[in-house]
Amino acid sequence: MLTLTKDRALALVLLLIVVVMWVESGNIRPPTSWQPYGSALFPRILLVVTGLLSLLILARSLIAGPGTTATPRRRFTEWLTHNRTVFSLFALFGLYAALLPVLGYIVATLAFLVSSLGLLLGINSRRKWIINLAVSCTLVPLVFVIFRFGLNVWLP
Repeated sequence: MLTLTKDRALALVLLLIVVVMWVESGNIRPPTSWQPYGSALFPRILLVVTGLLSLLILARSLIAGPGTTATPRRRFTEWLTHNRTVFSLFALFGLYAALLPVLGYIVATLAFLVSSLGLLLGINSRRKWIINLAVSCTLVPLVFVIFRFGLNVWLP
């Protein structure tokens, strides 16, 4: 019998959210004559990616078998130390939101992606730096082009 682990619950909730949001994205107005694609394009791309990643989480949790035992409770300082990456990402996002109107989309987003990926990957080798810069320098202009020319939305 399958038990509902945290990973399975997360995957199922995310899949439910993706389905609801996909249905709701049908309410976004259709493309106008000056838009090559409708405004629903980018949200639907994100929903497809989120749905695929949720299916991957679900599949991995089913392959892994039963969950492990519960971890013991930590003191608050240990919990803060354990979750410092999460808090650092929130701080980076706040800084990004503050710098976006000042620096513009491309510069602020590139700086945010490089720093947040560096924080998540733990940049300690040349290979990780190359991956970080390749992903950041590819995604930022790609999203800019999709919004500017595909959706005709001006970014700051």
